[in-house]
Amino acid sequence: MENLENRNISYDKLLQTILDIGEEMVVAGAEVSRVEESIQRMCRAYGCDRINVFIIVSNLQVTVEAPDGQILTHIRCIERNDVNFDRLDYLNDLSRYICVVKPDVEHMKKKLDEVMNRKEQPGWLGLFGCICAASGFTAFFGGSVKDSIAAVGMAVVIVLITRFLAPRENNQIVFNFITSFLAGIAAVLMVHAGVGTSADKIMMGGIMLLIPGIAMTNAIRDMLIGDIASGMLRLTNALIVAAAIACGFAMAIVLTGGVLHI
Repeated sequence: MENLENRNISYDKLLQTILDIGEEMVVAGAEVSRVEESIQRMCRAYGCDRINVFIIVSNLQVTVEAPDGQILTHIRCIERNDVNFDRLDYLNDLSRYICVVKPDVEHMKKKLDEVMNRKEQPGWLGLFGCICAASGFTAFFGGSVKDSIAAVGMAVVIVLITRFLAPRENNQIVFNFITSFLAGIAAVLMVHAGVGTSADKIMMGGIMLLIPGIAMTNAIRDMLIGDIASGMLRLTNALIVAAAIACGFAMAIVLTGGVLHI
């Protein structure tokens, strides 16, 4: 790599690419302080000064003074949420690589594309994990063997619904309400069909696939390290999503009389 002084660097494009990396880190579930520090280190590696970074889960703002004297400010609205700790690990490695190697913007974008386009785990593996979780929690909450078997069907239903709705519905409240409502209907129908014996136990196993446990954990983590605003936003969002899930199952119970008459 050439020295920075010998390159014709567009610091505006450089900051934009650094923000792309920071945004993907937030989306993947990184704590705010980690992203702020990573952005500061990457900007400092390219000679930027007076670096100010402000991040909450829905907004990212960075102002720097470039080596050529420009004052640059970029603001990014974050509308996605896709927790992926495997991707986050590679994004962390990429930020460290940038600080050490100081590649040009095109090379940075290429490395970021490689991280974002990494092969994801096969669909059957995620389905298998959901089946194990749903059937296991159904047994844990006191369900019978038949209920655990029915929970396998519940897991398949939830996975199919989420895969169908995910590309079509970005609102997490609506998405989780519809998913939990249809899953609740499925649980009651399986009991009426004789596959299971207790719709409530089957629902308990299924609901564990939807509860935003990682989001709640991240919220508490952010608050414990001092990022109160981000932590409160994440916690509020997780609680609202949990309420939507509960309302979906409750609506299924009310409309079918499922748990009350079984």
